[in-house]
Amino acid sequence: MIELPGLLQVWGIALIVSIMAILVVLSYLWHRADRRRPALHLDMLAIGLLAFLTGGFFWRVLTESGIMMPVGGGDIASLYYPTYLYEASQIKQGILPLWNPHLFAGMPLAADIQSALFYPINWVLYLFVDVNYGSIEWLLIFHYWLASTFMYIFLRDLRLTRTAALGGGIAFAFCGFMTAHLGHLPMILVAAWLPLSLLCLRRAHSTSGPGGWAWSIGAGLSMAISLFAGHAQIFSYSLLAVGLLWLVLLFDHKPVTFRSALAWAGKGLVAVVVLFGLTAMQFLPSIELSGQSVRSAISYEEASAFSAQPITLLNLLLPRVYGGNPGSYSPGDWQSTENWGYCGVITLALAAAALLFRRRKMLTYFAILLVLALLIMLGDLTIVGAWLYGFLPGFSSLRSTGRGLFLFGFALAGMAAFGLDGLLLLLRSHNVSIRRAVRWWLVGVSAVVGVAAVFVMPLFFSQTLQLNGAQYSRLPQAINDLGVLMLWLGLLAGVGWVCWRGRMSTGVAGALIVGLLVLDIFSPNSLFNPTSDNLLAGFQQFTARTVTYKLTRDKTTNIPFRLDSDYNAQDQWQPSTALLVSAEDPDVQMYDTGGAFNPLKLRRYDYLWGVAKDNFDSPLYDLAGARMRVVSSSTVLTNTQKWQPSDVYQAFRLYQDVNAMPRVFLVHDARVDTDGFHTVNSIRDFSVDPRHTVLLESGTGADSSLPGTAEPASSGETVVAQEYGSQDVVLDVTATAPGWVVLSDAWYPGWEATVNGKNVPVEIADHAFRAVHVDTGASQVIMQFRPATWAWGSLISLLTFLATLLALAAIVVVRKGSGRRRTIDNRRPLIDHEDHEA
Repeated sequence: MIELPGLLQVWGIALIVSIMAILVVLSYLWHRADRRRPALHLDMLAIGLLAFLTGGFFWRVLTESGIMMPVGGGDIASLYYPTYLYEASQIKQGILPLWNPHLFAGMPLAADIQSALFYPINWVLYLFVDVNYGSIEWLLIFHYWLASTFMYIFLRDLRLTRTAALGGGIAFAFCGFMTAHLGHLPMILVAAWLPLSLLCLRRAHSTSGPGGWAWSIGAGLSMAISLFAGHAQIFSYSLLAVGLLWLVLLFDHKPVTFRSALAWAGKGLVAVVVLFGLTAMQFLPSIELSGQSVRSAISYEEASAFSAQPITLLNLLLPRVYGGNPGSYSPGDWQSTENWGYCGVITLALAAAALLFRRRKMLTYFAILLVLALLIMLGDLTIVGAWLYGFLPGFSSLRSTGRGLFLFGFALAGMAAFGLDGLLLLLRSHNVSIRRAVRWWLVGVSAVVGVAAVFVMPLFFSQTLQLNGAQYSRLPQAINDLGVLMLWLGLLAGVGWVCWRGRMSTGVAGALIVGLLVLDIFSPNSLFNPTSDNLLAGFQQFTARTVTYKLTRDKTTNIPFRLDSDYNAQDQWQPSTALLVSAEDPDVQMYDTGGAFNPLKLRRYDYLWGVAKDNFDSPLYDLAGARMRVVSSSTVLTNTQKWQPSDVYQAFRLYQDVNAMPRVFLVHDARVDTDGFHTVNSIRDFSVDPRHTVLLESGTGADSSLPGTAEPASSGETVVAQEYGSQDVVLDVTATAPGWVVLSDAWYPGWEATVNGKNVPVEIADHAFRAVHVDTGASQVIMQFRPATWAWGSLISLLTFLATLLALAAIVVVRKGSGRRRTIDNRRPLIDHEDHEA
């Protein structure tokens, strides 16, 4: 069960329910005063029902003690939980954390879009809630409700009935993609905003005058919030969906004229300017980081990894045929997290009904988006993914094309909503030809059930499914899933036939179909992620953490040594433990050579550390400053002159590297080597002693026999840190001759330095680290992280924000002057928006 302070949890729920009740009552009174006004209280009740259903989907984690999510912990436990906790800790100290010094020898934090540092809802969490794993689970659950609510509002704006919009909201928020990627926290946060962005864009098209421009600003604002939420790939897919809608609406004018096309292009441009202007503070630093990271260039083979395959699409019909969660998934060239696509057979049947019953522009949009998503999902099986990789900006840095499943689930939910809307409308009709169309759809659904029962089920019982030359053990589960498929479709057909014969009202039929949709989707999907395992066990090695903290203190330099947990004990010792410990207690700071997998880790350091950890008896390893090493309990390091056993625990061992170099030191000998490969391997091969010599990437070297402060023969010279913060380093240096102060923290553009108040360059040392030249005598070296991309991005975001406020204020003034609002809408429904409620 999610553990939050009891009063906070109770009062929070009570406050939300109270606000919702007050809004329902007020909107009802507003509607009652004038019956021509829309019945918004019914929409609010529907949104309240979505909140109730969201709680029902996550019932185990909300009600059962010891239940957490997701299975295995996913990226939430290993990456986002420590990151969010650290961000909250820094913000509450009055620090905007642009840099993270605790993992990977330091790397940008704010520029890492996954950190979602500027996402507005996260700031509510950081400022007003005690951030812990439970509060992050609450954040996730809230966004499932937000996704369903935004989808409901969008579908209502498309003039669908409340019943149909409710079904569409459920089908989107709890589809296979949203279920499987719960552990990828930012994916869910970004995905939730797509329906609102589409709503604003459509309103921008259908509203004339200043109001249309206001809605285009709203579309840009919604997409900006989506980008801030923290996942570049899902944002890119969302932008693709928004761009497709813009293109569809371009041809919605009758006729399409140069003037109408120009006006629509102008509204699209406004949305784009608002989007990228507001997010410049995130966008520009992220572009810079991408160029310095391991993602600066990935092959097409990497980009198309984890794509969907025709065999994985069987999951659309039989949800548990390959396993019911990530822990029980059958081995193959795919995995459940990337390919779990179950959206419900009821959803599929209703989507088919949409193609039969409705002829609407927006239905065409959903159908095109569905086909496009399927082509993207299939990766290298189609050429579409290759074209996106080759020709669309940014797509060459995205991998796992199977995540096009996001657009597939969204489009299918939209089509299902149209299908349910049309089905209930036509069931009320007395027109013989219309009722005949409904009958054929019912015959089709019934036929699927019959074929499954008469032909497919006996085939499953009589045959042994072979996969990769071996008997496939999931055949019994396939039989079970097929039986459930027959159950849901049989009940759907039964409700349809009873209503078609006039024995049931369409209102009751609609409610029953939505109920079946809930049962269909919730039954397998709600069980995908909950687990009784303690997902935080890897962070809770308190005794080992204490020992590690004590043994990594360096009183000589005042900069602690690092910990190396990047070998083979990640299951027992969470790799981002150093970040979590530093966030929990600002007085206890730990640093690690690695961390939880991050696709944006710096390319230079990743290469150096990759070679070093494979050659842990070399000076290259010592250069990284890792005094402690965590290894599995079965691992024994045999070089006893270098490695001293510290402690043995049940699941892992701690070793001390007695040769570990201090993280900051002074050398007098320098060489210039522009070849990073040669630099790293020269140190690895003992050709260069990093204690004595620094290898610079540019500038001028110097020959010297004077020992450095990291060498045993050093005397009379010191390098001591007076301050070592998250993005500020102050060093006091005493040198008997000119030399270089080397700090084994990752080099990155934006680090600036002064020596005794005079600006000096921060040089690239030993391929991945930082160095500053100092003269003879006493010097004070100050290094500060002040990236120009952040400064310019913040300025652009501020100016865009002010311009947006001025534009909206001007629109309000103009609209008040006009005295009325004019709309154009070429998508007239078959009957009135409110009259065909089911």
